[in-house]
Amino acid sequence: MKGLVFFLFLSVSAYGQNALVHINAEFNKSNDWYGLTIVQNTKIYNGYIDSNPAIKKKYNVVRVPTLILFKDGQEVERWVGGLDMKLHIKVNEVQNNIDNK
Repeated sequence: MKGLVFFLFLSVSAYGQNALVHINAEFNKSNDWYGLTIVQNTKIYNGYIDSNPAIKKKYNVVRVPTLILFKDGQEVERWVGGLDMKLHIKVNEVQNNIDNK
Protein backbone atom coordinates (compact mmCIF):
# COMPACT_ATOMS: atom_id res chain seq x y z
CA MET A 1 0.00 0.00 0.00
CA LYS A 2 2.83 2.41 0.69
CA GLY A 3 3.91 2.03 -2.95
CA LEU A 4 0.44 3.08 -4.07
CA VAL A 5 0.55 6.17 -1.87
CA PHE A 6 4.01 7.09 -3.15
CA PHE A 7 2.84 6.64 -6.75
CA LEU A 8 -0.21 8.78 -6.04
CA PHE A 9 1.93 11.58 -4.66
CA LEU A 10 4.29 11.49 -7.66
CA SER A 11 1.47 11.39 -10.18
CA VAL A 12 -0.43 14.29 -8.67
CA SER A 13 2.65 16.47 -8.74
CA ALA A 14 3.22 15.99 -12.48
CA TYR A 15 3.26 19.29 -14.36
CA GLY A 16 1.08 19.86 -17.37
CA GLN A 17 -1.57 17.46 -16.14
CA ASN A 18 -4.82 17.61 -14.23
CA ALA A 19 -5.43 15.18 -11.41
CA LEU A 20 -8.59 14.58 -9.45
CA VAL A 21 -7.95 12.83 -6.13
CA HIS A 22 -10.91 11.14 -4.45
CA ILE A 23 -10.29 10.32 -0.79
CA ASN A 24 -12.79 8.30 1.19
CA ALA A 25 -12.92 5.56 3.83
CA GLU A 26 -13.60 1.86 3.27
CA PHE A 27 -16.61 1.98 5.61
CA ASN A 28 -18.07 4.81 3.48
CA LYS A 29 -17.55 3.21 0.04
CA SER A 30 -21.26 3.41 -0.71
CA ASN A 31 -20.82 7.20 -0.75
CA ASP A 32 -17.97 7.31 -3.28
CA TRP A 33 -18.63 10.28 -5.56
CA TYR A 34 -20.64 9.11 -8.58
CA GLY A 35 -18.99 11.57 -10.99
CA LEU A 36 -15.63 9.78 -11.05
CA THR A 37 -16.73 7.76 -14.08
CA ILE A 38 -18.11 10.81 -15.91
CA VAL A 39 -15.55 13.64 -15.67
CA GLN A 40 -13.12 14.04 -18.56
CA ASN A 41 -9.68 15.51 -19.29
CA THR A 42 -8.16 14.52 -15.97
CA LYS A 43 -6.47 11.59 -14.29
CA ILE A 44 -8.45 10.16 -11.40
CA TYR A 45 -6.92 8.66 -8.28
CA ASN A 46 -8.70 6.98 -5.38
CA GLY A 47 -7.40 6.59 -1.88
CA TYR A 48 -8.92 5.21 1.30
CA ILE A 49 -7.75 6.67 4.59
CA ASP A 50 -8.19 3.50 6.61
CA SER A 51 -5.91 1.43 4.37
CA ASN A 52 -3.58 4.37 3.51
CA PRO A 53 -3.43 6.70 6.55
CA ALA A 54 -0.64 8.75 4.94
CA ILE A 55 -3.16 10.13 2.45
CA LYS A 56 -5.18 11.71 5.26
CA LYS A 57 -2.16 13.50 6.63
CA LYS A 58 -0.64 14.47 3.28
CA TYR A 59 -3.84 16.10 2.00
CA ASN A 60 -5.14 17.37 5.36
CA VAL A 61 -8.37 15.40 5.09
CA VAL A 62 -10.78 16.17 7.93
CA ARG A 63 -13.96 14.60 6.47
CA VAL A 64 -14.70 11.97 3.89
CA PRO A 65 -15.27 11.88 1.09
CA THR A 66 -12.94 14.62 -0.10
CA LEU A 67 -12.29 15.48 -3.73
CA ILE A 68 -9.22 17.54 -4.65
CA LEU A 69 -8.40 18.97 -8.08
CA PHE A 70 -4.75 19.55 -8.93
CA LYS A 71 -3.46 21.50 -11.93
CA ASP A 72 0.25 21.47 -12.70
CA GLY A 73 0.89 19.90 -9.31
CA GLN A 74 -0.96 22.59 -7.34
CA GLU A 75 -4.25 22.19 -5.53
CA VAL A 76 -6.80 24.48 -7.18
CA GLU A 77 -10.10 23.24 -5.73
CA ARG A 78 -11.32 21.07 -2.87
CA TRP A 79 -14.76 19.64 -2.13
CA VAL A 80 -15.51 18.08 1.25
CA GLY A 81 -18.33 15.76 2.23
CA GLY A 82 -21.09 16.94 4.50
CA LEU A 83 -22.15 15.59 7.86
CA ASP A 84 -24.03 12.86 5.99
CA MET A 85 -20.65 11.70 4.58
CA LYS A 86 -21.63 12.46 0.97
CA LEU A 87 -20.29 14.91 -1.60
CA HIS A 88 -23.07 17.20 -2.74
CA ILE A 89 -21.52 18.51 -5.95
CA LYS A 90 -22.63 18.19 -9.52
CA VAL A 91 -20.47 16.72 -12.26
CA ASN A 92 -20.70 19.91 -14.33
CA GLU A 93 -19.28 21.97 -11.43
CA VAL A 94 -16.23 19.72 -11.22
CA GLN A 95 -15.89 19.52 -15.01
CA ASN A 96 -16.01 23.33 -15.29
CA ASN A 97 -13.21 23.58 -12.74
CA ILE A 98 -11.17 21.00 -14.68
CA ASP A 99 -11.66 22.85 -17.96
CA ASN A 100 -11.33 26.45 -16.74
CA LYS A 101 -8.98 26.76 -13.77
